[in-house]
Amino acid sequence: MPLSVQLQDREDFEVRTLRALGGGAAAGLLAVAASRMHIHVDAGFFAVAGAALAGARTDWKVRVGMLLGFPVLLNLPDMLYVPWPLGEACMGALAAGVVGWLGTKWKPRPMQVVAGAVGAGAMVPLGLYVKTVMDARLFDGRLGAVGAVLGLTAVALFWSVGMLAAHVSVHGNAVEARGMALEKQMSGEAQGLVARAVTLYRQCQKETARLTAGPGKSELVGVLEKMVREVFALAESHTELETQLRAVQQGDVDAQVKELRAKAAAATDSVARRQLELAASSLGEELNHLDLLGRKRERLLAQLHAQVALLERARVSLVGVKGGDVASKGAQAEQLARKLAALGQEDSGAPAPAPLPESTKVMS
Repeated sequence: MPLSVQLQDREDFEVRTLRALGGGAAAGLLAVAASRMHIHVDAGFFAVAGAALAGARTDWKVRVGMLLGFPVLLNLPDMLYVPWPLGEACMGALAAGVVGWLGTKWKPRPMQVVAGAVGAGAMVPLGLYVKTVMDARLFDGRLGAVGAVLGLTAVALFWSVGMLAAHVSVHGNAVEARGMALEKQMSGEAQGLVARAVTLYRQCQKETARLTAGPGKSELVGVLEKMVREVFALAESHTELETQLRAVQQGDVDAQVKELRAKAAAATDSVARRQLELAASSLGEELNHLDLLGRKRERLLAQLHAQVALLERARVSLVGVKGGDVASKGAQAEQLARKLAALGQEDSGAPAPAPLPESTKVMS
């Protein structure tokens, strides 16, 4: 199965990048002030520390701790006489590791934190090289305010872009990746059902991994994938309906209908009364539509429960099969796949409820 690569929490990355640019610009102004007081300026340290402090999305206590700890932590490569550009890369990696661990709204996995630290560290020397070229070609080597701000902002940009690796998630199973992404987009009861479906699918995968390769196993894997994909499709439809219903407050529409009808009853002009009645009737049709959407949402949720229960039955059927027997007889895997497919057809073939009337006007 091909790998699935996803970008997680893009909004967090975009916000941190913009804030890191501001931190790099502020660090440039601070570097100018320090140079005018004849204080040694380490452009890499100022840019990385400024970007990390500004880009970290955490409370003030953690930020103060970072402010006090960075002068020691980020200068460790220099203290250990790590040569350039490895020293600058280590400095960027240390800062990115701290931000990835403490300064994000979402919680990346340890390997993602490491990937972000490596990516940011690798980009710092490149950012410093770009700054050197800018100083030589544009600012003639002078550490003016404009040159310092643009140069350190460029370093901060490269460092922040390197942290994009912390937001990349690679899955070996595209179906599981889709379920995890969908789970993060949902809330409430549907989210719990999707999470349960993902867990059941993982358990089913472990059970099918015991089977010997053959047509029966391939058919079984395909049936399981189809079952869990149906769960995800139902969950997506349910989420769309939830979004539509949240966009409109049914109580407000009902109140408007009552108000328009009251005005129509009190109107003395026949034309005005007719127009108010037409407006109330139009809103009444909107109430009917909202009611239909609400009923459809309930049905989708019920179908979602049923599909997850079906996946649970599939897991129980897989667990009940003796591993040794299946390994020796691939026909049993094929038989189990057909049994699960029959369960799915039986569930989808259940008689559908009677369609809702299209014009049950809600006029009260």
